[in-house]
Amino acid sequence: MATIYQVDAFTDQLFKGNPAGVMLLENGFLEEDLMQNIVKEMNVSEVAFVVPREKEFDIRFFTPKAEVPLCGHATLSAAHILFETEYVSSSETIRFNAMKDVLEITSIGGKLQMKFPEYELRPISILAADQNLLNINVEEAFGVTNNWKLLVLSSEEELQKFVPQAKQLQDLGLGQSIFTAASNTPDRDIVCRCFVPNLGILEDPVTGSAHCALGVYWSKKLNTSFLKSEQISERKGQLKLEMKQGSVFILGEAKTVFKAEFYI
Repeated sequence: MATIYQVDAFTDQLFKGNPAGVMLLENGFLEEDLMQNIVKEMNVSEVAFVVPREKEFDIRFFTPKAEVPLCGHATLSAAHILFETEYVSSSETIRFNAMKDVLEITSIGGKLQMKFPEYELRPISILAADQNLLNINVEEAFGVTNNWKLLVLSSEEELQKFVPQAKQLQDLGLGQSIFTAASNTPDRDIVCRCFVPNLGILEDPVTGSAHCALGVYWSKKLNTSFLKSEQISERKGQLKLEMKQGSVFILGEAKTVFKAEFYI
């Protein structure tokens, strides 16, 4: 048997934020097909599989369709479980060895701060005909690290009204895309939504890794190292960002929903 936890990330309330599974594996990673089936059985967007390696941890992330190199809310969830179960002391820093990056997570006043890489942004164009088809106005667009596309829309209202269609997004090359706009309220700086039909997720509730690009873009656009972001999906989630030392520091909270045993 193996224990799996379900955690709501980037929220301080149950049934909000983004749910992720976390499975701690003492004896190494499972077969890839088995890890993939566990994600499908859990019916969540990602599961983090974690293996201890002396004072560090190896971590892998799977969606219902594929393994991905980085997942913010699953990283937050995994760190939350390690701290909550006292597997790691709250005074220590957790180091996760992911596919491409080393991720550091610290506990600060009951919240968790993740040190993530900055993503590269490469300007691209979105055809006017495609914008008309999507019924949006794109001010800027970028190709981003790890196959993301970043689209900056003209207003928060436009972003809120957008209705995603999986095939349409995929046909336009936006099957893994971040839509964002400046916020129109003083309690947050930016808003965003993320659509990932390429990985079997029409709309991701809260996407920590997307902020590796959002932090880079908006910190320059708004001329600040500190940002408050809200992902305005149905479940919603809040993140605080700090840009420093060539990294994106993401602050968030998490709540454990349940744990269960897999008979594997």
